[in-house]
Amino acid sequence: MRVLLRDGPGDGQVVDGAGGTVVWRACLYERTAELDSRRGGQVRVYRHRPDCCEQFGRGAEDRCE
Repeated sequence: MRVLLRDGPGDGQVVDGAGGTVVWRACLYERTAELDSRRGGQVRVYRHRPDCCEQFGRGAEDRCE
């Protein structure tokens, strides 16, 4: 399934993903109830969790993976 990343370093990227979370370049994105239209279809929106991004030094913590 294709999903849309919102906020964070991956904002606007459409990537393959499913489930409750998606990891993109060591950053965690969580599923929302939102849908967005892209290229004639609907994609689920995943929002960035800034506390679980490697650039903030927290990507290796268990609760962030």
